[in-house]
Amino acid sequence: MNMKRNPDTIGTAHEEEQKQLWENLWGKGVSYRWDALSELVLNALLETTGPVHDKKILEAGSGTGKISLRLAMEGAEVTLVDYAQQALEQSRLAFRLKNRTAEFVHADIRSIPEEDNRYDLCWNAGVLEHFSNEEKIRIMQEMARITKPGGSIIVLVPYSCCLPYRIGKAYAEQAGSWPYGVEMPVTSLKEPFTAAGLRLIDERGIGFLESLEFLDFMPGLGLWKEWMRSWYDELDTDEQRHFPGYLLLAHGRKP
Repeated sequence: MNMKRNPDTIGTAHEEEQKQLWENLWGKGVSYRWDALSELVLNALLETTGPVHDKKILEAGSGTGKISLRLAMEGAEVTLVDYAQQALEQSRLAFRLKNRTAEFVHADIRSIPEEDNRYDLCWNAGVLEHFSNEEKIRIMQEMARITKPGGSIIVLVPYSCCLPYRIGKAYAEQAGSWPYGVEMPVTSLKEPFTAAGLRLIDERGIGFLESLEFLDFMPGLGLWKEWMRSWYDELDTDEQRHFPGYLLLAHGRKP
C-alpha cells in the first residue's frame, strides 16, 4: 500500500499524464520505512476484520505493498494488483527479503484478472480519490466480484472533512508543489458501495494526527503543528471524535 500511489487516473483526459507521473515517482525508488500512517492503516484493517491468518486478501492498487507484506507476516495469503510494473518489482523484492510469498498481478484495477468469489477481503488505501465517480463504481464492482459472499471490502481515501489535510493540499496545489497529481478527497463512499451491490457497514474518519503532516507544505508551521499535536493528545476520546482524521474508512460486506 502507498497512500496516494495508484497510477490509474480520473477519466481519459488526464490518464496519460497521470500514469507518467506515477511511473516517474516509482522510478525514483521506494521507502519501506514503517511509519505512523502505515501503522494507522494496518491497525484499522485488523480492527475491522479481526485475525487474518489463512485468509485470502487482495490489495487492489498495491503501490509499495508494505501493508500487504505485514498482512502476509500475520499469516494471510495475499495478492497484490497494480498498474505499475516497477511497483510490483519492488514489492517482490521486499517480500523476498522477508521470506514471504504472494501473488503479484500486473493489471488495471478497473478490470482485475481474478476469478469470482475468491477472496475473504479485498481492500485498498489512497486509490479511489484518483478516479471519477463512474470509475469508482467500476472498481468497486470488480472488488465485489472477486470477493466471497459474506466477505469484506475495505476502502480508505483522503477525507474531505479533514481541515489540516485540505489546507496543506490547497496550499501545495496553488504553489505548484503538490506531488500526487489529480486527487479528489471524498465525503462518503456510500454511492459506489451501494452501486456495487455491497452493504455498507461502517464509515468513519481516522488519523487526525497523521493529517498534520500535510501542513509541512506550508513554510514556518513547524511549531504550530507540534502545538496542535500536543493539544489534540490532551483531549479525551469523545472530544477527539469532533475532529475528522485524514482518512475516511468505509467497510462493506458482500451479501
